[in-house]
Amino acid sequence: MKAFHFTLEAVGTVRQRQEQKAMERYAQSLVLRQRALEALQAAERALNACWQEWRARLAGGCTAAEAAQAYAYQRSLIQRRDECAQTLQTAERRVNAALQGMLVARQEREVVDKCYDRQKARYRREQARGDQKFLDDLAGRRGSSILAWRSAETPL
Repeated sequence: MKAFHFTLEAVGTVRQRQEQKAMERYAQSLVLRQRALEALQAAERALNACWQEWRARLAGGCTAAEAAQAYAYQRSLIQRRDECAQTLQTAERRVNAALQGMLVARQEREVVDKCYDRQKARYRREQARGDQKFLDDLAGRRGSSILAWRSAETPL
C-alpha cells in the first residue's frame, strides 16, 4: 500500500507559520506593555518625590518664584505620567488584540490538525482493510490448495 500523504500539508505549514508569527507578536506586545508599565511606575515615583520635596520646601519656607517653579515641574511630571498611562492603555489594547490574533491562529491550525487526524485514521482503516483482505485471500488460497492436495490423494 502506498505511504500516507496529507493533502492539506501546505495549508498546515502556512497555518503553523501564522500561529508562530501571532505568538511572536503577542510576546512583543507583552514586552512593550511591561516597558510602558515600568515607565508609568517611574513617572509616578518621580511625581511622588516631587510632591514630597515641594511640601518640604513650603514647610521650610520658600519664595513665590521657587514655589511657582516647583509647581511647573510638578505639572510637567503629571503630564508625563498621563502620557505614560495613555501609552500603557494603548499597549494593553495591543496585547488584547495580539492575544485574540494568536487564539484565532491557533484555532485555524487546530482545524488543519483535525483534518490530518481524520485523514490519518482513514488511511489506517484502509490499510487495515487491505491487510485483512490480503490475509483472507491468503487463507482462501491455502485452504483451496489443501483441498486440492487431499483430492489428489483420494482414490476415485
